[in-house]
Amino acid sequence: MTSARIVAITLALVVIGIIATGDAPAADIVAVCPADFRTELEPWLQHRRGQGMSVDVVASKSDAESLSRSIRAAADQQTRYVVLIGDAPTIGVRGNANRQIPMHYRSTTVTAMWGSPPTLSTDQPFGNLDGDDDGTTEAAVGRLPVSTANELQQAIQRIVAYETSQDFGPWRNQVQLVGGMGGFGMMADAAIESVTRTVVTGVLPASTQTTIAYASPGHPFFPQGKSFTGAVLANYQRGSAFWVYAGHGQVTELDRVPQSAAGIPVLDRQSAQRLDRPAGESPIALMLACYTGAMDAPENSIAETMWLSPGGPIAVIAGSRVTMPYGNATAAVGLIDGVFEQKLPRLGDAWRNTLDQMQQEDSANPVTPENANSRMMIDALATMISPAGSKLVDERREHLMLYNLIGDPTLNMHHPETIDVSVDTSVVAGDPIAVTVTSPIGGKLSVAIDRPLGGAKADDFSHTDSVTPDPIAFDPNRTRLATLEMEINAGRSATATFVLPAKTTGPVIARAFVEGEQGFANGAARTILRAP
Repeated sequence: MTSARIVAITLALVVIGIIATGDAPAADIVAVCPADFRTELEPWLQHRRGQGMSVDVVASKSDAESLSRSIRAAADQQTRYVVLIGDAPTIGVRGNANRQIPMHYRSTTVTAMWGSPPTLSTDQPFGNLDGDDDGTTEAAVGRLPVSTANELQQAIQRIVAYETSQDFGPWRNQVQLVGGMGGFGMMADAAIESVTRTVVTGVLPASTQTTIAYASPGHPFFPQGKSFTGAVLANYQRGSAFWVYAGHGQVTELDRVPQSAAGIPVLDRQSAQRLDRPAGESPIALMLACYTGAMDAPENSIAETMWLSPGGPIAVIAGSRVTMPYGNATAAVGLIDGVFEQKLPRLGDAWRNTLDQMQQEDSANPVTPENANSRMMIDALATMISPAGSKLVDERREHLMLYNLIGDPTLNMHHPETIDVSVDTSVVAGDPIAVTVTSPIGGKLSVAIDRPLGGAKADDFSHTDSVTPDPIAFDPNRTRLATLEMEINAGRSATATFVLPAKTTGPVIARAFVEGEQGFANGAARTILRAP
């Protein structure tokens, strides 16, 4: 063979990638795709590459360690995401590499004191790209737990619809919190309910509206006049950016109401099929509960069922085994920080930010004025609930393995721009309340005066209702005292003036929201209505 022919063959092999060179393109994403789903993955690959992201696709393996080595071989310093395409095999069963993706298993220590099995299933080590297995991740990992080509096609359609949605309505400003009994005992459950509600709603920015449904008859936030499941489904249908469940969970269902064998599950595999939101307007779900994300169970977990439902969440973060209150709270606060404070561009970025915070030693995660109160509440919760002798950092690190992301970690997030909201720090009750806003975008502006969640009284609304609400049936999620709507241009200011009855005193929040053609914006400021 002539030297010229050898050179020509060598160049051809380099071009098609058989011979690796130092100039090989970097991969933002390593996608693990079994052979049975390779054709159906193409629209997703085109979508991501159209966004300027590079993707390297590798085949699945029958065991997790071999697959981790394949991922590390395909990754480089630019790799930020690992996407797993396929459901997990049942624990103890050898997986089918043509249509499944294995999971890693790690020993439980802290959660074992609460009766957890000796091992937990996790996808997080697939994001450990340096191979040191120290619990840190260099890439965010998410799994699309599909079992058929049709499920993958539907999932990709929903992902694209979510990212390209032009609906920037008020639902994007909503967070729904569903609470169940924790199952840790009466006193512990009361502490969990109080602290979790305060942490989740208190850490969220004031511009975000939160509603709560609590699965305990007689509780102020227990919905009146309908089944609890029916209320949860109806609230879900109204729309929210995030949907959070905090309470007791099992593999295929959430807590029962009442909490007995005769009770009706908050959600199970049948009711989860009735979740109803358009594909482009689906929430991201966070399940702060045991077992709800056990993807290696013989049947689909409740988190998978929700995600696979056509009207279900676009992504679900859920635990695979027993989860604990302190670990749950730190996961929630970390995700809130990544999404609402840092406004990280993709879901995987926010989730990896959460894992990084959970991995850190206490000394490396100082308390700031912004999170001092929430940190104190979380630490108080840990003191009451966590097993004696356990270290909080160990509990956090175990939970970062327990929680898995069901969905696409490269999901492009829609974040609001910030409206400047100005209102006097205090106003005499009965006097005009002037709220001045400056919006970075143009569109439909809504300015409202709200009570803090749970702070409204029935007679707050007597000036707007033809009949004074029955205090017994009053919904504490009702917070809006008054609202004004108008059009606003980008970069311009507007003032909304409200006059409430002199009897309306106490803290209120002035909220502003702009629904634009290409995005949305929000902002808020607090004031106090003081007695004359």
